Amino acid sequence: MSADLSAPPPRSRRGTTTPPPPLRPAPLASRLARDFRRLRQVKGRGFWPALLDAVLFDSGFQALAAYRLGHALLSWRVPVLPAVCRRWAIGACAVDILPRAEIGGGCIIAHGVGLVIGGYTVIGEDCTLLHGATLGEARFDELDYPRVGNRVTISAGALVLGGVTVGDDATVAAGAVVLADVPAGATVAGVPARILHLPTERGQAAGDGAGADATAEPRPGER
Repeated sequence: MSADLSAPPPRSRRGTTTPPPPLRPAPLASRLARDFRRLRQVKGRGFWPALLDAVLFDSGFQALAAYRLGHALLSWRVPVLPAVCRRWAIGACAVDILPRAEIGGGCIIAHGVGLVIGGYTVIGEDCTLLHGATLGEARFDELDYPRVGNRVTISAGALVLGGVTVGDDATVAAGAVVLADVPAGATVAGVPARILHLPTERGQAAGDGAGADATAEPRPGER
C-alpha cells in the first residue's frame, strides 16, 4: 500500500495553527513485511540470516519497526505508547521519527544515526534514507512538511525543509538543503539544492541541469 500523497500536508501562516489531518488505521504488518523484503533483497541474504541481522544488529530496521508500531498505536488512538516507541528509537538507535509521519512500505534506513523525520512528513514507497538526514518544517511556527515520492534516495546529511515536494525516483545528494520542489527523477545537490541531472525523458541529458534551481525547466532548444 502506498503512502497517501493525494492530500496536501497541513499548511499554516506564521503564528497560526492548522488542525491535524484525521488519523487512518495504519497497515502495520504489510508495511513492515515490505520493509523486510526490500532489505533482504538489497542485502542478498536468505530469510533467516536476514531476519536475525535485521532484528539483532540493523539499527535502521529497528528504528523503522519502532516507528511503525508507534504510528499504528497512534492511529488506534492509544495514548502514551507511541511516545514510548519514539523515545526507544531515539535512545537505542539515535533515530527520531515522529509517530504522525507517514512512511510507505519498503523503506530502508541505512546506518540511521542522526536521522530526523518531522511530524506530518509524507514519504512514499521503496525510499532510502541515510544517516544525518532531516525532513521537517522550515519554521517551528509553521506546520508545513515535505512530501517525498516513491523510490527516492535522501543521502547523508541532507535537509528537506518546509512544504516541498520531492518527485518519484529523485536523488537528494549528501549535504544538500532542499527548499524548493524537486522534479521526478532529478538529482539535486548543494546549498541551496540545485538540479545536477534530469532524465532524458524530461528533455535533458545527464548533467544538462547543472546550475539550475530545483524548480527550473529545460532551457529553450533542449526540449
